[in-house]
Amino acid sequence: MIFFRQSLAIALLISLPSGVFAAAEQRLQIGFATISPVIAPLWVAADRGFFAQEGLNPELVFIGSAPTLVASLIARELPFASTAGTAVMSGVAGGAPLKILATINNRSTYDLVARPGITRPEDLRGKRVGVQSIGGGVWMQALLALEHVGLEPVRDRLQMQVIGPLPQLANALEAGAIDVTVLPSVFSQPLKVRGYPVLLETRNTNILFMNTSLFALKETVEQSPQLVERVLKGLLRALAFIHLPVNREAVSQTLARRLRVDQRGAEEAYRGALEMLDRKPYPSDEGLHKVRRLLARSNPRVATIQVEDVIDTRILRKLDDSGFIEALYTNTNAR
Repeated sequence: MIFFRQSLAIALLISLPSGVFAAAEQRLQIGFATISPVIAPLWVAADRGFFAQEGLNPELVFIGSAPTLVASLIARELPFASTAGTAVMSGVAGGAPLKILATINNRSTYDLVARPGITRPEDLRGKRVGVQSIGGGVWMQALLALEHVGLEPVRDRLQMQVIGPLPQLANALEAGAIDVTVLPSVFSQPLKVRGYPVLLETRNTNILFMNTSLFALKETVEQSPQLVERVLKGLLRALAFIHLPVNREAVSQTLARRLRVDQRGAEEAYRGALEMLDRKPYPSDEGLHKVRRLLARSNPRVATIQVEDVIDTRILRKLDDSGFIEALYTNTNAR
């Protein structure tokens, strides 16, 4: 199950026995499941050569459904993937040996945006809620936002509708195909200006949630730790690059191209990225516990998962303890 063409080198990579990537380390694929400023570290690491600094030449592969992305990694079609902890926990509940290596955003940061005419959360009862996929990060952020304003999908007869990636969700709201959705500010602010009510800005609520994470199969971590370290170094370099003010224009250019927005939209995306992205991407246990609680409502197996068994930050901690991360923020020439 792959939804993209592959070169001969990539085909050779994914046909290797499980966990064996050493012969083709310089070429690998990293999947991601959302088009949002929170993906900026991946994009910047590729565009600015931070992966190349680590001897990597990755292909970033967009798969617009978090459950499908996780399934691709389990099938060894990808060695690494990036999405929210929601789909990872569902995979683990199904028996997949997945490990979360780093989490670049541990908070809910999307706005709850409704169509004109809906002015209060209570007005959403019986209405259509647009999500990217059932079981993905956008779906979980929608549940968290709705819970925060006192709504519950079953009790309040909310109709979850799968629409697609964030740009499609914004378009669906404009077209009247859905009544409410959650969007990052780069998409929500233009709608707000045009009269679409923002019922909740979750970035102002401190709702903990294990959002965008880098994860891999347990065997990849155990059999290819040097590869994992090099991928993490590339991401850490990109995180520091994004946070350093001198790089604002360069980051905005990447966001404009990747998000397909104008300069004003790129600047909004840059501000959003700074709000979302953690300098040290340690996963939040509390955020993953929250994911487990909500998922367990529909999948009782999730309740049996030990959160600490899903997280593996040994390599991230090693880099942190060595001073690697701190040096990225103090040495402004390391760009």
